[in-house]
Amino acid sequence: MRIAFKNLTSIYHQNTPFEHLALNDISTTFEEGVYYGIIGHTGSGKSTMIQTMNGLLLPNRGEVRVGDILLKRKSKQKEIHQVKEHVGMVFQFPEHQLFEETVLKDVMFGPKNMGMDEAVAQEKAEYYLNLLNIDATLFQSSPFDLSGGQMRKVAIAGILAMEPKVLILDEPTAGLDPKSHIETMALFKRIHEEMGITVILVTHDMDDVFEYTDYVKVLSSGHLVREGRTLDLLTDEALLGRFALEPPDIVRLIHDLEDKGVVFDSIPRNVEQFTELYREWRAGYAQ
Repeated sequence: MRIAFKNLTSIYHQNTPFEHLALNDISTTFEEGVYYGIIGHTGSGKSTMIQTMNGLLLPNRGEVRVGDILLKRKSKQKEIHQVKEHVGMVFQFPEHQLFEETVLKDVMFGPKNMGMDEAVAQEKAEYYLNLLNIDATLFQSSPFDLSGGQMRKVAIAGILAMEPKVLILDEPTAGLDPKSHIETMALFKRIHEEMGITVILVTHDMDDVFEYTDYVKVLSSGHLVREGRTLDLLTDEALLGRFALEPPDIVRLIHDLEDKGVVFDSIPRNVEQFTELYREWRAGYAQ
């Protein structure tokens, strides 16, 4: 499902002393099946942008087209509800949204709310819980009896059970330990690859953006200042510095090694790829 912004402007507290221009005349597209990153310093407009994609916020001016559904300043609740069925949002600490008696009921809630009958909703809930490696013995347990990592997976399963065509991730690894962080990001990569859906990642973690995304959009003070391939933008340290963004750790390491004469044939996106390329370089250098 394609999402297109056309001259979108979002203003908080309009016509009050607290008026704040959050997004200024944004025109851009998110194409189907691509893994995107949205980056920018705090207050750049990232959260506002993603909230306009599923109707949590409506534009003050301009429009957002989600597939065939048009969202404008006076869009009706019917259009907003349709968009929410197609665009799933994983907020920071999604486990805080759990509320049902059992794990299974919590994951079934979204599909049932969309009009699915009980049997179909249960089938989808069980499928996505299994996909996220939640053991069937936990389906009838209270979600609040699970570990923090399991609770987050249950919350994500509840979003996936509605089978969105676009999945938005808003700082999805906030508060996780390093092992859970890696597992969660690997999970979203698998979901993207196996389900073929559009994924939009909003995060301050430039290492995650560099490793997982295909394209990046850079926001600054409500303006879309750059967009392009992740490899092009996130290896440009001068560009990132201009917008107060830190380059990914691995990019800094690569540039430091280049200054010392170590040049790879390709750019590694993670530690494993870096290790392999460095091993190959050492082998060639030894010859």
